[in-house]
Amino acid sequence: MSAEPSDPAIIGEVLAGKTESFAALVRRYQNRVYSLGLRFFRNAEDASDFAQEVFIKVFEGLCGFRGEAKFSTWLMKVAYYHGISIQRSRKEAESFAEDYELPGREEGPEELHARAAAAAALTEALRLLPERYRICIDLYFSFGMTYEDVSRVTDIPVGTVKSHVFRAKQALRRALKDSCAEDYDYGL
Repeated sequence: MSAEPSDPAIIGEVLAGKTESFAALVRRYQNRVYSLGLRFFRNAEDASDFAQEVFIKVFEGLCGFRGEAKFSTWLMKVAYYHGISIQRSRKEAESFAEDYELPGREEGPEELHARAAAAAALTEALRLLPERYRICIDLYFSFGMTYEDVSRVTDIPVGTVKSHVFRAKQALRRALKDSCAEDYDYGL
């Protein structure tokens, strides 16, 4: 049983003319790009179109990938800027926040209602954050990116990313204090 080839190995194959190898990168990262599309556009059809457009852009620009960052970071940067570009062209001011899954407790009807109310409170608190904070905290927590990766994706200096995440966490704690969401642990 052989291990799957690494991103650099696949990229090398694609650049050497074996373009069908690009499908392995699509399979590996399609859920991540689609999830980002859902955060931008809030519906499956637009998110699917977005993911397809991103992978076309990445395929066409693959020769420009220099390997200074991980491929996944470069891919998310392309996706992020493509999403921003689409939003600007549509002149939409949709929220970047998503309905977050909350840690489960006992699953009775009361708990399900409480979790739904807490998720709504968190979503609203995220929606009210300044966009620069919301994007940094979303990439950091939802995608598990490091501060350095968030910096590479957004072109925001690492120190500023750390500051934005810290300030977003403080603002969320304040917004959720004395609400139905206060009892949940979000990692804040």
